[in-house]
Amino acid sequence: MKLEDLRLLVTEASWFEHLGEPGNTDDFEWINTLDAWSGKQTDNFRLETIADQMAWLPSSRDQSDPFHGRELEKRVDELGKAAEFRRASLDIYKTTLSRLRKFDGHILLLAGPHDFTEAARGAALFAVRRASYEVLIGKPAFWCSMLTIYHAGHWPCGIMPTNKIVVL
Repeated sequence: MKLEDLRLLVTEASWFEHLGEPGNTDDFEWINTLDAWSGKQTDNFRLETIADQMAWLPSSRDQSDPFHGRELEKRVDELGKAAEFRRASLDIYKTTLSRLRKFDGHILLLAGPHDFTEAARGAALFAVRRASYEVLIGKPAFWCSMLTIYHAGHWPCGIMPTNKIVVL
């Protein structure tokens, strides 16, 4: 994957348009609601189990990358391209931010008194920034794969202890 491929994924993404729709692969743990996070007990044992075990993926830029830690930044520093990579990453981040401003929320992002709209936006921005670093150092990996899920209109919101990604 190249930076232009990443930019295309971002600009053509169906940001959150297909939340709750079933996926076409068993590689992920697909959920169709966030009701288990509403604070009320549901009758859906599978969803309750996921809610109990899932760790949320980062949704703000000050959170740490649970997959790479600081390794991407260390590699960039080793290459002596920190400023260049920050500019490129920021450019794609701004493009994503511009696209996400058009997103007004989705009924499936509401769970009881909780509105997960900003968390979903923040998670997408976190993923884009990390994916851009993966691409820039020439090692597209986890975050690039998450962008294909966003591109398809879903939200990869968490990870199970089995490392299976939970997708709304």
